[in-house]
Amino acid sequence: MSDPHERDSVFVRGLEFEGNHGYTAAERRGTRRFRVNLTLELPLAAAAASDKIVDTVDYWKISEIVVALGTQSTFKLIEALAGAIAAKIQDRYPMAAVAIELEKLAPPCPGVPAACGVRLHLPARAS
Repeated sequence: MSDPHERDSVFVRGLEFEGNHGYTAAERRGTRRFRVNLTLELPLAAAAASDKIVDTVDYWKISEIVVALGTQSTFKLIEALAGAIAAKIQDRYPMAAVAIELEKLAPPCPGVPAACGVRLHLPARAS
């Protein structure tokens, strides 16, 4: 039996965009910078053997989904934004479990943190 911590995956790291997300109306009026790290867990043996993109996920399309949602929508909570991104990715790739880490860079908080964020994991919809 294989180690459950060693799963095949496709990842996108350090994807950045500017968006109007924040709990207060003032935060939503201005843009802030966000960074996303994604891991999609799914079997990759078929893609490794076929060398065909139809047997995997297209990280260009994943990046496009993240940037479109992040720049063209508005959420009060980054949890909601992370959930919307993960759900939209699974609409396209239901066989993939999606782990997303979403950071709000330089949030307006005491102590001036470099980033605050959330981590969310959605299991695969289809097996």
